[in-house]
Amino acid sequence: MKKKDVKALKTGLYEILWNTGGTSLASIGITANGKRWMAPTNWSSGSTSNRIFWKGVKKVSIVKLAKDVK
Repeated sequence: MKKKDVKALKTGLYEILWNTGGTSLASIGITANGKRWMAPTNWSSGSTSNRIFWKGVKKVSIVKLAKDVK
């Protein structure tokens, strides 16, 4: 995904389509400084830089947005 596309994401649950194929359900959130993070539900470790994760994303689809964040 491009940086501007990542910055436009709102907090919530998404289906992630990976460049290498396959999908993941992932929670996407926003840090205090405005950066987006993701936590795929089918991954066991977050040891790789979050920046690298975004380069592997082909497309995201909203499953449900968080209600308490604007």
